[in-house]
Amino acid sequence: MQLNFLLMEMTHLRYWMPLVKEGNKRGLRSTFFVAASHKYNCPTKHAKVLKEVQDTHGVRLVSANDIRSISEAKGIFFSSEKTGVNYVKKATNCKKVVCTYQTDFIESYKEYEKFADHVLMPSKFCAEHYKLGNDRNLYLGIPKYEVDLKREEILKKYSLPADKKYVTFISPKSRDQGKVKSGTLMTYLDQLGYSVLFKTRGKDPVDGEWKRTLNELGHYCFEDNSWYPHTTQELLEISDFALNFGSTTIEECVMQDTPIINFDIKPAIRNGSKRPYRVTHDYLYDYNYCIQLEKDVTSAQFAAAVNFLTSTDLTEQFKRARQNHLFDHKDSCKRILDVLI
Repeated sequence: MQLNFLLMEMTHLRYWMPLVKEGNKRGLRSTFFVAASHKYNCPTKHAKVLKEVQDTHGVRLVSANDIRSISEAKGIFFSSEKTGVNYVKKATNCKKVVCTYQTDFIESYKEYEKFADHVLMPSKFCAEHYKLGNDRNLYLGIPKYEVDLKREEILKKYSLPADKKYVTFISPKSRDQGKVKSGTLMTYLDQLGYSVLFKTRGKDPVDGEWKRTLNELGHYCFEDNSWYPHTTQELLEISDFALNFGSTTIEECVMQDTPIINFDIKPAIRNGSKRPYRVTHDYLYDYNYCIQLEKDVTSAQFAAAVNFLTSTDLTEQFKRARQNHLFDHKDSCKRILDVLI
């Protein structure tokens, strides 16, 4: 039995590496079929990282353009959402397994449901909530969250002082950054003694007011500094709470027990109502670990929200949200390989 993975985006590495490591424990060899996506996270731009993966974990690297190698591959072939569908279809001798990515499955599911032998869904709840129930679905967890994160190691990795309080500030998309009073929020956090870990992506670069504010207040700015473990997960691990703007990062917060202050900046109309709502994972916002604030929040309101989130035991709230909507992230890779093999 072999484990084969299509790698067209470096962000998929956080999904594949936990499976690779579990496979290694079982004596299963892993192969990455690497193809260019020409995006900011294109694997061809990160040859050094892949070489390290190859040397450290014994992963075989093969060009996905070598169609013969794909067609002759045996075992299990993992891919992510609709990425590289044409490559995956060539894996005729493999059991084809699609791993869902955050909530991309809402739009992508129809692209792979016909050729996939199995689809790794976050939970039966998610599948039914989005009307994507299917006998091919497996509700065993998502491998991304089976990662060992240690505060001391993360602080050392990014040269961050151990005596500071941190908050992860999830950057809105470039198109939405003007809807947020970044300077005001940064000032509030500064007044409360927090150092900001501002997390953005290569396709959403920081400029203008955001960059000036970060520099003036001496905060930290990250893109995808590490693909595995992934930077966002590392920053959440060392943060007291996170600032979110309707991003699906809320899933990562729930899986890592990180409280959230959320701002609605992407309003939409639902059933004729004028009330803003979230298109994806809306159910995860309805717990005490998440506080909704308005864009014109006052300093006192903001401080009260931070005080509640950092002084309240929210363990059961996170646990209940995972049980109701997601999954138990412990031993997910073991469950996945046990079933597939």
